[in-house]
Amino acid sequence: MQEDGNDILERLKHPEEEGRRRRPDRLLFVRNILNAVFILLAVVAMAGIGFSWGSDNTYAWAYGVGIVAVLIKMVEALLRMPGLLRKPQARGRGRNIDKKDLL
Repeated sequence: MQEDGNDILERLKHPEEEGRRRRPDRLLFVRNILNAVFILLAVVAMAGIGFSWGSDNTYAWAYGVGIVAVLIKMVEALLRMPGLLRKPQARGRGRNIDKKDLL
């Protein structure tokens, strides 16, 4: 079954939206970069903690890198929320409601 965005009849009804459909999603690119940075920092933090596991030295920088990695992941998760960057629309404006419609 096809999604609504790929349905040929919907695409023929609204040809003005074809440019929007073909435009690459910039947010996806930013999210992919943030995910790559998160993975890299998480591996570095785990390696630093692993090297200090059996020794008396604690590598505090490894914990700091881990915290930064988690903060980057939280930013990426916020970008996944679809309505986060959109302006809220005022409710009730633009509607013409007659009294007979309410009854």
